[in-house]
Amino acid sequence: MLHHPTARCPLPTASTASSSTRKTGRTRLLRRLCLLLAVALLAPVLATLAVGSPASAIDDGTLGIRPELESDFFHINLAAGAAIEANAIVSNHTDVPVTLLNYAVDGQSTEQGSFALAAQADEQTALGSWVTLGAESITVPANSDLKVPFRLSVPVTATPGDYAGGIIIQSPPIQGETTTSTGDAALRLDVIQRQGVRIYLTVAGTATTALNHGALRWERSGDQVTFTLPIENTGNTILYPTAKLSLNSVIGVTTELQFTTPESILPGATLDLEATLPQAAFIQIGSADAELLSDAGTEQVSATFNDVPWWIILILLLLVAAIAFGAWRMTLFVRRARLALAQVAQAEPRLAAEPAAVPATANAETDEPLRRRHR
Repeated sequence: MLHHPTARCPLPTASTASSSTRKTGRTRLLRRLCLLLAVALLAPVLATLAVGSPASAIDDGTLGIRPELESDFFHINLAAGAAIEANAIVSNHTDVPVTLLNYAVDGQSTEQGSFALAAQADEQTALGSWVTLGAESITVPANSDLKVPFRLSVPVTATPGDYAGGIIIQSPPIQGETTTSTGDAALRLDVIQRQGVRIYLTVAGTATTALNHGALRWERSGDQVTFTLPIENTGNTILYPTAKLSLNSVIGVTTELQFTTPESILPGATLDLEATLPQAAFIQIGSADAELLSDAGTEQVSATFNDVPWWIILILLLLVAAIAFGAWRMTLFVRRARLALAQVAQAEPRLAAEPAAVPATANAETDEPLRRRHR
């Protein structure tokens, strides 16, 4: 344990109103000197705290497994056809000996983008089949560590690139209680605990970084909209992609979102990146633009982002139908009015050319004074 001397600084005492300006300045200077001295003494401690601790191997406080010469995982570089021998350290923190299964498996990327070790029953096609262990089970004494040797042999036919896998320790199954549901069916749930240490292997050769993507798609559920971008690692190196999404809407929301960042994506693996818009406006008319970044480069992916509720579409259709019907009726009215005006215009010349007919009664009345004059 390091012991640091304690800085003792004179503290100013309470002074009366008649204290001089010189004394006040001297007190401030002493405070500053004390502060600088304290920083100098604590600097080594602060620097130690600032350094992050290395990633620790898997250890749940009861059992643990780790590399012998590394702090977290195995990192191995070999050429095709080469082999290496290494040791894993298994720790038993309990007061009784423990017998464990141990076996090697391939690594894989989950659909959510996390790293996982395959199950024992899965077919091991790569690193999991290249590791040879001395025994199928080990017994670790109480409160002790056990060295577990293994041999990693890379086939001559192995292609260059990154591979991942691990060594698993598995405790015997813990038998659960049997429960009986309605009827004669009985259910028992056994618990199997297993832990593993990762092995990252790089086979020498030309590294190829390639990341393909599918179409950007989206799905709405209530007020939430989920955007999905499928990606596939078609190269031979492990990639660590990131992606962001820009929403540009004429009607609706304009914002930026971050896709979930996967831990990694192994060569040959596929997974879906997702970004969520929690509170989306009920009308969206615009575009969604994703930017995918990785060691393979930068890719731009775009999709239309049009989301209009069906009842709004129905209202718009009814409105368009009403406008069309009104326009049709107006056109019909104008057409009939023009036809009527044309008929009136054609009839006026004929009426002007024909002599006006005099009623018979009017002629008789107008002729009577003439007859009297002639008499």
